[in-house]
Amino acid sequence: MQFYLNLYVMKNRNILSKAENFLYHITPPFYLVALMLGFLTLIPLIISPYIDKKNNEYKLAIIQETRRLNQISAEIYQKKQTIAEHENILMLDYAMQLTSGKYLTSRQRLEIADVIAEQSEIHNIDPLLLIALIHVESTFNPNALSHKGAKGLMQLLPDTAKYINTKTNKGIMNTNNLFDAETNIMLGAAYMEYLLNKTNGNLEHALTAYNMGPANMFRAKRENRLPKAYSSKVMKEYNKLLQAVKTTAMAQN
Repeated sequence: MQFYLNLYVMKNRNILSKAENFLYHITPPFYLVALMLGFLTLIPLIISPYIDKKNNEYKLAIIQETRRLNQISAEIYQKKQTIAEHENILMLDYAMQLTSGKYLTSRQRLEIADVIAEQSEIHNIDPLLLIALIHVESTFNPNALSHKGAKGLMQLLPDTAKYINTKTNKGIMNTNNLFDAETNIMLGAAYMEYLLNKTNGNLEHALTAYNMGPANMFRAKRENRLPKAYSSKVMKEYNKLLQAVKTTAMAQN
């Protein structure tokens, strides 16, 4: 019995010895493990400059691409603005053709439309209102001269032109040149804005004041004898233009 027991122990020892030898051969020595761990520790230090360089290149590329996209966006916005301005001028040219402006040459209409578009934006006035006002005042004759001395497209009196030029700081050197279409519209639009402010945005009163002067308008209003013929005439023309432009816009859409 003892014999078999010893034989069993020897077999187990033999197996354990083989297992120990196997593990010894496949397990790297301690110094090798330490070396490997040290190498793994050095890897981040070795590749860190490379990673930083790549990160900086990536950030620079993003900045450059962002600038390029912003530039493209700005160019697109500018082109859209230019297209919108051209469309607006063409719309005003069309509106003038529905009035006495149709007797002007195409070039004259476009030049006047350009000035009207600019001044209406500056003074926050509907450009169609300015067209209606010019039609009623001068039938688009830049050389129109009334018996009272009112001149040009918007029939401005020289004294009124000088006053509004000073009042609104337009900086026009020669306010006597009221037969110049651009000068006349610049001062006329500024005067209309001034009257709208003076009448708290009441268009009927502002138009009446444009025709007879603000002092006379307020006096007539106080006496309850405010004339409506002039303002009604301008408003009729204005509403006609609004409807025509609206109809055309709907047809295009």
